[in-house]
Amino acid sequence: MKGKSVRETVRPPEEATLGEAGFEGPTISEAFGAKLGKRSSFVVVANAAITLEGMRVGAQVRLKHLARRGGTCEFTQKFLERALDFEAWADEELARTIRTHPAARWFTRIKGTGGERIGKVVGHIEAFGTFYRVGDLMIPQGIVREPIMVPLRTGGSEEEIPTPMIWVEGIERLTTPSKLRKYAGLLPDQKREAGHKLGFNAELRTMYWRLGGGLIKANGKYKGFYDHYRARLERRFAAEGKRIVPTPKGRFCSKCTIDVIVKAALFCPTCGEKLGLKKEPEGVLFKGHVHAMAMRRMIQLFSDHLWVVWREALQLPVMLPYPIEHMADQGHRTFISPWDMVDYDEDPKRLR
Repeated sequence: MKGKSVRETVRPPEEATLGEAGFEGPTISEAFGAKLGKRSSFVVVANAAITLEGMRVGAQVRLKHLARRGGTCEFTQKFLERALDFEAWADEELARTIRTHPAARWFTRIKGTGGERIGKVVGHIEAFGTFYRVGDLMIPQGIVREPIMVPLRTGGSEEEIPTPMIWVEGIERLTTPSKLRKYAGLLPDQKREAGHKLGFNAELRTMYWRLGGGLIKANGKYKGFYDHYRARLERRFAAEGKRIVPTPKGRFCSKCTIDVIVKAALFCPTCGEKLGLKKEPEGVLFKGHVHAMAMRRMIQLFSDHLWVVWREALQLPVMLPYPIEHMADQGHRTFISPWDMVDYDEDPKRLR
């Protein structure tokens, strides 16, 4: 999208009242309907589906724990029955709503996305939208729209003063594919640390990994990419002299490279070596670790493609991947287009 930035086209009034400055516009509730349109419904429906899923899982876990002790709960059982129906309805609404999304012409043609799985991913990205004060330097370049009057409290006062604000959607705030990766927690070094604030959206990461599982099970083109990348990792580790062994189910003996599923076992029954937890010894990689590396790379590719198609549909600026644009001399020359990864020529549901 070409044009002046919002800082050049909409400047805050200096020493003028709101009326004198000409900021008589729609209210915040009117703005969500008029400015955001159908896209705002993705957040509401996705949040409802995720919340209902959590309530259903909680009820199921409670009943399972009670059953182990030979008990039950009539209220929890009735609640679960109603929660299942309500969740199914919310998932159906989410699948229906997501088909109106700007990027739906692309992700509906990919095996394994499913209405519910991709809907919960998109809902979290949509929810990243926020309001900025007019002239805020955090507003991305090229965002040019009329301010919206939003009631804000300033200076510790209880009185809400209408303030001109600019609404910026989640995908507009994420100006590069890497920013979406970081927000979704898809970078290898993004982990939870005790005593530190989480630097990414943990729920979005969970939804992305669930979507990745669907892509693999569907056995489409993204599964082909996963297989290719995993084979490449295995060749690389083999060249480095590392062994890939099955992921242990219990404690692990680094000397025998076996797992011991004896409860409370501290020593290996074969060699007597002290058993460890699922920590990879030097020169050894678990198959589950290699699988996670390949799956994360596949999800990163899907996320980058979603970013490109979504922003192109909204006529927002897009760019080539950083390695292609800046590291071609190091061998990064293969560009995978989002449209190279579609499995159907048309939306399969429209063909029925």
